[in-house]
Amino acid sequence: MPNWDDLRYFLAIAREGSLASAARTLRVDATTVGRRLAALEEELGTRLFDRMPAGFVPTAAGRNIRASVEEMESTALAVERKASGEDARLEGTVRITTTEAFAVRTLLPLFGPFRERHPGIEVQFLTDYGALDLARREADIAVRLTRPQEDTLVARKVGEIAIAPYAAERYLARRGLPDPATGFAGHELIGYADAAAKWPEARWMNEVATSARVAVRCNSLLSVVAAAGAGVGLGLMPCFMGDREPGLRRLMPPVASLRRDIWLVVHRDLQHNARVRAVLHFLAELIQRERSLIAGEGPPAPRVEPAPVAPAVATPRKAKGRAS
Repeated sequence: MPNWDDLRYFLAIAREGSLASAARTLRVDATTVGRRLAALEEELGTRLFDRMPAGFVPTAAGRNIRASVEEMESTALAVERKASGEDARLEGTVRITTTEAFAVRTLLPLFGPFRERHPGIEVQFLTDYGALDLARREADIAVRLTRPQEDTLVARKVGEIAIAPYAAERYLARRGLPDPATGFAGHELIGYADAAAKWPEARWMNEVATSARVAVRCNSLLSVVAAAGAGVGLGLMPCFMGDREPGLRRLMPPVASLRRDIWLVVHRDLQHNARVRAVLHFLAELIQRERSLIAGEGPPAPRVEPAPVAPAVATPRKAKGRAS
């Protein structure tokens, strides 16, 4: 009987199309993937992939067994989830998938107290991937901006993200305030490249800023913020980024059509797992504390451990220096 681990390697190659990509998915090296595939093909007595210049293409035998192997994977993952779901220990690893911008600007700066509260739980933030599959245990918790449709997932709305256009003060001093009624005539934009060109922000720019010119194009929110901060042009960004960025000014109220809901998502088999519940509770608490900033309604809420208030001073120069 084929080894299940070898069959996992077969599925990864079938899905990714190459040894290197499968190795990244499985978090091993490509040599290991090739060796396990060779062992499986030898045991089954048949070739499962044709090695083509464009990648690994399943043979007829590979295509014939894929559905059965995926059923085995589904059963194995269900057993693993159900076993983990009853784990009452506040220790172990919890993996969170979210966007890099939200992790870097909102979650990670405030995550320190979680470690003090739960020293036995290791949290992994996965921000370099696409939409990870909770059913396949690629992550345990997802912070998503759309409500999932799968009936195996449990989702809770915990906030809303507001998005607005921003520009650097030095840019505005040079070019003046933009007027949406003129299509932002006379101004330059920070546009979008690659997959980001399909974002709702890109469509809004195309529809509203019809008279502006694109200065640069970026494929990540962190890049948009950096370009706007450098005075390159006008950029759309979440208020939790723009309102905290030194030297940036919000140019108009948040765009209603770009508002996003924030959902905490977990597989239903893991919703009672103690360590997963601990992370979910902390994330919800953290996002609620920052709700006003995230929703574009005003200044950020107090931090977890706010700095002591400095006493008033008589000289404006000192007060200004201390606030800068």
